[in-house]
Amino acid sequence: MAIFNKCHALFLGFLVFAIVGAAGYSINQGDYFQHQYTFIVVKSLLLFLSFGYAKWFDMISLGILSKKQLLLFIGIFLLTVLVNIGYHAFFSVASGASAQHLEKTSNGLSLSFIVNVTVLAPIHEELLFRGLLQGAVFDNSWIGLVLTSSLFSFMHGPYDVPSFFYYLLGGLLLGFAYKKSQNLWVSTLVHMFYNSLPLLTYIQ
Repeated sequence: MAIFNKCHALFLGFLVFAIVGAAGYSINQGDYFQHQYTFIVVKSLLLFLSFGYAKWFDMISLGILSKKQLLLFIGIFLLTVLVNIGYHAFFSVASGASAQHLEKTSNGLSLSFIVNVTVLAPIHEELLFRGLLQGAVFDNSWIGLVLTSSLFSFMHGPYDVPSFFYYLLGGLLLGFAYKKSQNLWVSTLVHMFYNSLPLLTYIQ
């Protein structure tokens, strides 16, 4: 039964990765100024259904944040900010997903881009990497945390070794947040707030 549950979660993870990502791209073709409301609605609906399905089969752990979990959220978020500052102090060139985001903002910010980067993408990635893979497939083990964080880094398209470890460390911090809290909202909120910082800088 345990093997079936893991395979079930792995299969759902594959569907979440393939369908949610493909649906978004099929709507706007990578241009966030096209079909903005359709993109937001469709991707939100797919993520809502995915979360509901995963929760129904007890693949993920969700709940209102306790005081301890709130403190954990604040602590992990501050660490991710320090990692970001440290990385850019030594490596000024953005890479991977960061470079793609900078390229997208060169033509201005669209509503669908802001919503995707700050809300939808963090929910999508946390459900996949922390909730389904780290939690359901690897039972929230340390080895699972490391493996899924490595995959998380690879999927963000690092250009070199430093950028790979930059995304890896981010994945490890998010994975640690989920492992310690047993609440997917903790890592998801960290991810959302972290992704929002560059946009706030851009707006200013």
